Amino acid sequence: MGLWPAEMEAWIRAVGVDGAAIARDCRTAGIALSAMNVLLDGMRVKHRLRGGEPAFAVFARATSSGRCLSE
Repeated sequence: MGLWPAEMEAWIRAVGVDGAAIARDCRTAGIALSAMNVLLDGMRVKHRLRGGEPAFAVFARATSSGRCLSE
């Protein structure tokens, strides 16, 4: 499940230096790059990920509130 260089650059811009690991986890969890600015409980997805919240926890939080992060 490799990323194209431009897509990897977009992930790194969205989530920071650890973009490769976070991008892999987000793709595995089903979180799309376009979901980085979605607000969940007053905090954007990208800030939750940057703060260390696991991608699967972010996905679960979104699902429990009826939000879709896969589009």
